[in-house]
Amino acid sequence: MEASTIKELFGRRNVRFEIPSYQRAYAWGKQQLTQFLEDLKDCAGRDYYLGHFLFEQDEDTLYVIDGQQRLTTCVIFFSVILEILESRKEEWKEIDGKEKIQDLLGDISDYYIKEARRQKQKFATVAYDNNFFVDMVIERKNNYSKEELTSASQIAINEALIFFKRKLQKKPIEDILLFISSLENAAITTFVVKDKTQACQIFAYQNDRGKKLSNLEVLKVYFVLHIYRGLYDEKECEDCISYIEKAFEEIYRYIVLISINEDAVLRYYWQAFSPRGYNSGDVINEVKEWIDELSQEKVVDEIKQFVANLSKAFHLVEYIEKDNSFYTANLKLLDNMAMSYPILIKAKLANVEDEVFKRLIKLMENVTFRVLLVGSRAKIYDRLMSAFWYGSEGYSNNYSRMIRAVITSIKSGHDWWGAYWGDFAVERKLKEENFYYNRVKNYVLWRYEQYLCNDCYPIPKLLYSDVMSGASIEHIFPKSISYYNIVNYDGCYGKLVDHYNEWTNKLGNLVLMAKSQNSSLGNKDFAHKLSVYGSDNLLHQQKEIIEFVDDKEKPIWDSTCINKRTEKIIEAAKEIWDLDRI
Repeated sequence: MEASTIKELFGRRNVRFEIPSYQRAYAWGKQQLTQFLEDLKDCAGRDYYLGHFLFEQDEDTLYVIDGQQRLTTCVIFFSVILEILESRKEEWKEIDGKEKIQDLLGDISDYYIKEARRQKQKFATVAYDNNFFVDMVIERKNNYSKEELTSASQIAINEALIFFKRKLQKKPIEDILLFISSLENAAITTFVVKDKTQACQIFAYQNDRGKKLSNLEVLKVYFVLHIYRGLYDEKECEDCISYIEKAFEEIYRYIVLISINEDAVLRYYWQAFSPRGYNSGDVINEVKEWIDELSQEKVVDEIKQFVANLSKAFHLVEYIEKDNSFYTANLKLLDNMAMSYPILIKAKLANVEDEVFKRLIKLMENVTFRVLLVGSRAKIYDRLMSAFWYGSEGYSNNYSRMIRAVITSIKSGHDWWGAYWGDFAVERKLKEENFYYNRVKNYVLWRYEQYLCNDCYPIPKLLYSDVMSGASIEHIFPKSISYYNIVNYDGCYGKLVDHYNEWTNKLGNLVLMAKSQNSSLGNKDFAHKLSVYGSDNLLHQQKEIIEFVDDKEKPIWDSTCINKRTEKIIEAAKEIWDLDRI
C-alpha cells in the first residue's frame, strides 16, 4: 500500500488511467457531486482524505478496480476548472500571481487531461463512453444534445459537467484556487495488483462511495471473472470479453431509452430463462447456481448466449414501451407489466411469429384485467407457468397452442382458472355494489369509451392520462348527500336519496370526467348535469346518459337507470374481453 496525493498519482509520467471492461460506468448524481464539492470547501487549507484506490497495472496503464467514480469526477472537475479560468482570463490577469495561475492551467491540463509531451488522453473511461468523454471532458467541444446521449453514464457525465459549471462559474477566483489546492493535495492510499483474475475478484467485493452496484453490474463482473478463470488462451479470452462488452454496450444504450429499472428487466429476463419462472427470487445467486452446474466446456458459450439474449430482452422492453398499438397501449395502462414481461420476453427469444406475438399481448391484457378486476391472485403465476414454461416443453414452443390452452382453461367452469377469473367471476365483480373502489374502475370506463367510439370516431379524443385519477370519476347520482342537496334535488333522483348506499358506487352510476370539467358538477341537480354531459364533445359515455332516461322532459336518474346502464356496460365488457376474439 502506498500513500500519496491526487497530484502525485496523476503526475506520474508515461502512465495513463483506464476503466476496465468489467467496471461499471460513471453513475454519480447530484447527491454525490454535492458532497464532493462540500468536502473540498470544508477542507480548504486543511488535510483532505479522498480515500483508497485499487489498480491493476499492465505496462504503462493503470486499470481502475475501485475508485473510478471519484477519479472520473476529479477529471470532470478539473476540465470545468480549466474552462472557467480560461473564460475569465481578463479577470485574473489583473491580480497578483497571474503567472502562477497561468502555470497552474498548464499543469492541470498536463496532469489530468492530456499529457503535453505525448498528447495522449490521461484518463479514459469505459470504452463505449470514451469518445463522448473525449469530446465533452478532454476536448471540451460541448457538441452533444440531450437526445444524442446514448447511455445513462453519458447523461451522468453531462450532468456532472453542468453541475460543476453552475456551482463554480460565479465563484471568486480565490475560492476556485482553494478548491484546486484542496483536491490536488488530497491524501490517498493506493494498492496495485498485477493479475486480472485478482483484480476482478477485488472489484466484485468493493463498494465505491455513494453508489452500490446494481445486480446487472454485479452479474457482468461475475461473467468476466469466469472468463478470466476458465480461458487460458489470451486471444480467446480477449475475444470473449469483447463479446460481453459489446452486449453490455447495447444494454446500456437501451437503459437510457426505457423507463423501468435495469434490475427489473434483468429479473424479467431471468424469470423467462429460468425453469423457476415467476418463483425466481435472488437473481444473482440463482444465476451463479446455474453457471456452477454447467460443464467447463459449456460455460463460455452459455455466458455469451445469456448476455446476447439479455440484450434482446432490453430491446423488447424498449419496443413495448414505444409501441402504442391498441392492445399494447391498453396492456401498459393496466400498470402490471411484471406479469407480462417474462412471458413476452420468453416468446420473443423463441422467435415467435409477429401475429402470434400480437395475440399473446391481447391475451395478457385480457388475463391481467381479469386478475386485477377480481382482486384474487390465487396461484395465477403458477397457472401461467403451467402453460408457458412447463407446457412449452410439450408444445415445442408452439405459442398458439399455449394461448389456446390458457383460453380453454379460463372458459372452463371446472378449472380453477375459470372459478377465479372466468366470465362469471368478471360479471359478478362488475355488478358489485361498491365497484367504485375497484382498482380498475377507470380502466373499465376507459375501455367502454373506446368501445363506444367504434361507431362514432376511431379513437377517444382524450388520453388515458386525462381520466386516470380518482378525481376523474363522476358519480351521476352524487356521492355526498346533505340536507341542502336533498331539498334542492326536487325528486330528480327518485328514491335514490333514501337508498344512496346501495346505488351510489355501482358501475352504472359512474362516468369518466375530463380534467377540464368542473369538479363541483356532483353538487348539481340531474337536469343541470345532463346539459353538461350533452354539451361535452370529448366523452361519448357522458353524451349517452340521456338514453337511459325515460322522461326526457322531466329527467329522473334512479335505480332503474343505473341498472340499465350497468347492464349495458357489462354487455360491452363481455364483448371487449371476449376470449374467443383473441
